[in-house]
Amino acid sequence: MFGTEKPLDNPLNWSFRVGRLFAIDVRVHIVFIICAIVLVWMELPSKESGLPVSWGQVLIHALGTYAILFFVVLVHEFGHCFGARYTGGEADEILLWPLGGLAYVNPPHNPTAHMITTVAGPMVNVILCMICTLVLVLWTGSLGAVPWNPLHPTTPIDPAIFPTTGQWWVMQFFGISYFLLLINLLPIFPFDGGRVVQAWLWPRKGYKASMMIATTTGMVGALLVGLVALFMEESWLLLMIAVFGYITCYQSRRTLRHEAEFGAGEFGYDFSQGYTSLNGDEAKAERRPGFFERRRARKEAVRAARETQAREEHERAVEQILQKISQTGMASLTARERRILEDETERQRTQSDDTSSH
Repeated sequence: MFGTEKPLDNPLNWSFRVGRLFAIDVRVHIVFIICAIVLVWMELPSKESGLPVSWGQVLIHALGTYAILFFVVLVHEFGHCFGARYTGGEADEILLWPLGGLAYVNPPHNPTAHMITTVAGPMVNVILCMICTLVLVLWTGSLGAVPWNPLHPTTPIDPAIFPTTGQWWVMQFFGISYFLLLINLLPIFPFDGGRVVQAWLWPRKGYKASMMIATTTGMVGALLVGLVALFMEESWLLLMIAVFGYITCYQSRRTLRHEAEFGAGEFGYDFSQGYTSLNGDEAKAERRPGFFERRRARKEAVRAARETQAREEHERAVEQILQKISQTGMASLTARERRILEDETERQRTQSDDTSSH
């Protein structure tokens, strides 16, 4: 269902929630579903081709490929979320849409935090590619089975290798993760590569200057990608990426100019709108405990509470035993009560020895 908490006049909000994992909402844009249906229809053989129409094969291939794409993009965005949390920032939502994914995160406003948040996404793709490489090498016995060629990211380097159905799907998985990794590493803002360049320039040029350089590079890169797409077949995806990249860079530059004229406002940060400042160019957000630090702190608090409860229960038991001794004598104690009394006596003796040694 469409979220009522989000204004529907923004096309990015035309999405529905499919689940929640690690306290992060996962949403899918309605256009993502529409594109999936259109692509399945486009893969059907035409009557002019003379090929028999097999709905089963088309659906298996299309749905399998889309499932791999969905998974790879999702874990890539989770990488950004965990990177932001590791630095002490926040992450609460992921949006999957036709151009990939958007991780709505808010890392601390400093270069290191933004660099870690950005790099964490592509590192997930690197790990996935390494796993696929290991599987293919062990399965086929040849490194040539790995489709390293970026122009053919699902075809084995060794043409003599004819993959089985299972090996072909592993190559598909590798190719999708590999292709997305290469696209994201382009040093063009707003891709991850462009964000890495901006985070690297930040301490050298200042936040606003680094953003102006990154967005300028991004706008030029978007124009080049658009020109290349004009000379390619089925170039609609590249054209959409070029348009999205150009608009994102343009909006980021307008935000920077607005801050320069009227002062920095309270803008959040997400991977669709670019980095924005909370307190101006030189602001340094105080580092909050990271996600794993907060988790360890919660565990320590739970353990401390349990120890306190156990100590209080032990003290009450000892008090009850002493009252029983005063009323009925030592002979009335059970074996368990005697053991509790012996433990308390030993504890007090140890505590007394430690005090006297100091």
